[in-house]
Amino acid sequence: MILQALISFYDRLALADKISPYGFSDEDVGFVVNIDHEGRITGPPEELRTKIKMNIFEYRHSEVPYTNQVNVRANAAAKTPNFMVDKADYVFGMSGKAEKKEHHESFTRRIDEVCKNSTDDGVLAVKAFLSTWNPVDSLALPDWKEISGPHGKWVAFRLQGDFCFVHERSEVKKLWSDFIARDEFPKGVNLLDGAACNLQLQYAQFKFGSGASLVSFNEVAYESYGWKKGENARISVEGEFKSSAALKHLLRSKVQRLRVGDAATVFWAEKETPLEGFFSQIFDPFAADKAATIKVRKFLGTVREGKLPKEIKADAAMKFFILGLSLNRARLALRFWHVGSVAELIVRLHDHFSNLEMERSFDNDIPFPGIWHLLKETARETKNISPILGGTLVRAILTGGHYPQNLYQGVLGRIRADQAKKDKLSGKSIPNVNYLRAAILKAVLQRNYHKEVPMTLDTEKRETAYLLGRLFAVLEKAQLDALGKVNATIKDRFFSAASATPASVFPRLLSLSQHHITKAEYGYISDRRIAEIMEHIDAFPVHLNLQNQGLFAIAYYQQKNALYRKNETKTLGGEK
Repeated sequence: MILQALISFYDRLALADKISPYGFSDEDVGFVVNIDHEGRITGPPEELRTKIKMNIFEYRHSEVPYTNQVNVRANAAAKTPNFMVDKADYVFGMSGKAEKKEHHESFTRRIDEVCKNSTDDGVLAVKAFLSTWNPVDSLALPDWKEISGPHGKWVAFRLQGDFCFVHERSEVKKLWSDFIARDEFPKGVNLLDGAACNLQLQYAQFKFGSGASLVSFNEVAYESYGWKKGENARISVEGEFKSSAALKHLLRSKVQRLRVGDAATVFWAEKETPLEGFFSQIFDPFAADKAATIKVRKFLGTVREGKLPKEIKADAAMKFFILGLSLNRARLALRFWHVGSVAELIVRLHDHFSNLEMERSFDNDIPFPGIWHLLKETARETKNISPILGGTLVRAILTGGHYPQNLYQGVLGRIRADQAKKDKLSGKSIPNVNYLRAAILKAVLQRNYHKEVPMTLDTEKRETAYLLGRLFAVLEKAQLDALGKVNATIKDRFFSAASATPASVFPRLLSLSQHHITKAEYGYISDRRIAEIMEHIDAFPVHLNLQNQGLFAIAYYQQKNALYRKNETKTLGGEK
């Protein structure tokens, strides 16, 4: 199903001339060697990279001659060159300070083999360069360390006076197409459609670490009936090329790919739709510029209302494909595969953002948080975020399944850990239950446990855990009204204990509150608030389970928001 969907996607792109034909691939070119008609280098190699940040570059994309054998070359790499454009090992015959004679000779043979007696000026110039080049001279080239380094990528040739690379010249492309048309393959039955065809026995590799295949038989234990490697999952040469080219296109896309933790998620539709263009921005708002962010928020606002945005009304019945992958040794592990209509996807997004809906404390709180916004609330530093959590969270959103439990537990853990956290500059206490944490707890409680959790303070809600969370916020406010700025509030000292073992903490806090009430100018207001909440609490539980600890934190957040809401009166009591 996955391969068939990718093949259909390739056919769609090919009709619009948005993907390379058989025998070619869109690759990253890092440097170009400018040569004259006699094959002499005219000036230093030209860098085509743009540095984004440390060891991350934007490369010049070019449609280069490419075969499956080059894509998967490993042990036989020295004898498996590309044609007319390749890495420095092949073009110059050097890698750093190490000579790569076999690589260079195989690259030269491949050009002779493909071009034979061609009289094309570009071909003749490259042949002349290769016939006279001394690999050791590479060490004197400017930026040689970068050219031959891991981020140098492909090196191309350009003939003096041309704007295009030599491998992009029409005659050179034709020479290559004619050459690969003579390739012979084993015959067999394509398991995708049952037709007799030329078989491709080696599936393409994709850039996850050192490279991995979507289908791989890298150990004898995975083989059956005496078949070797790709014979166990037979696919036509055409089918393998189309599916791998389509997946490579998606993995390189800036708008149809989402990378979260150890998982890469790609997505596409049967036909072109606006949803393809900003689907990733829904989950990763950092990827969007300001104008795009406004557009996405407007789109999601309509979604959260349960309506179908006008941009995609005509596409409601169209199939939408979502594929989640991660690396597992020599193959890509399938994290999830979801197929549904655009309308079904909108329903999933509606459910997700409805579950997350929570009143905000500040104007800059994000109304539609992305995946990273949520994940960051589970760990002290981003490097400590569980690598598998992102993938499972995305899957839960797209399938409507339960949110991962470690998302919920991670947030509760951070709330406890941050109960006494202070700002390094001002020394002020930092809220341990913020908007995003409260929203995550609410979402998990609603979806996983079917609890009714309000998005704003509900003074009529009678669940003990909710009442206790409200009570704790009111007791904290009473302390601050009485003492003003203090080194440690009751939140800093007692939040974890109050939310887990209320019976051991609240009697002491209530006793302490009487001192605060008598000392504060508007203490009678705090006294009334406490009484209104205590009226519905029969006894303090010895222990609250994780679900109720989450409800406690939500109530604390909502009550605190109500106490400090801007549109309330400016009196210390905070009442009108």
